[in-house]
Amino acid sequence: MNDNLGDRLERMLKERKMSQKELAQRADITEAAVSHYIKGDRVPRSTTLGLIAGALGVTAGFLLGAGITSATAEKRKQTFEEARDMLERNSGLFTQEQRLELIGILSQGGQE
Repeated sequence: MNDNLGDRLERMLKERKMSQKELAQRADITEAAVSHYIKGDRVPRSTTLGLIAGALGVTAGFLLGAGITSATAEKRKQTFEEARDMLERNSGLFTQEQRLELIGILSQGGQE
């Protein structure tokens, strides 16, 4: 398997069932830019890479292939999804303030 930014972006989009258009909207960039990054004919600036990573719920380092294996990424994703499911089942037990705090934590997607 190739291991470049475009391949990782494409894989993340498939795993999240997200379109290039949706990623572009979430990251506040153009759909054409997303397409160029996936094709590999452009490289995003660091700030743009951070926006893309945030929209996908991963780190910029992950998108660049730094220090995380796909097995580790899959385990993190599974753990995150299990936690999200548990919270959804028990959401009625939280106050509005606790819900907002949890939303903030979950929106980081387990990033360190």
